[in-house]
Amino acid sequence: MEIGDSYQSQEGFGQGVPRAEDEQLQYKIQLLLHINSILLARVMQMAGGNGEGSVPEQLQPIASQYLKRVHANLQCISQINQGARSAKPLISDAPQLLVQQPAQDILAKLYLLMTRVFEIW
Repeated sequence: MEIGDSYQSQEGFGQGVPRAEDEQLQYKIQLLLHINSILLARVMQMAGGNGEGSVPEQLQPIASQYLKRVHANLQCISQINQGARSAKPLISDAPQLLVQQPAQDILAKLYLLMTRVFEIW
């Protein structure tokens, strides 16, 4: 195996970075995007239940919190893509959940996974 074989040669992202590290960064980005899709889906669910397309007043603080998390995750992805390989999301604790059993909620589990992934890698 030659030295060049262990490095990815894509233009921009991953240039001169070992493939394993590049795969870790891609996994982090995919995880953040998956979390964002769940957060956005939940905001849409909050808004869709009242027929007006707006979030009910009692749920607005939670919806606002979810959108702040989406923004923080997008900032982290941007930093990673700009070369800050050790970038971490600004908000890493699980959000307030609407379900009664947070241990059963996928979002809580994904935030735990995200915290561990960003600590280890």
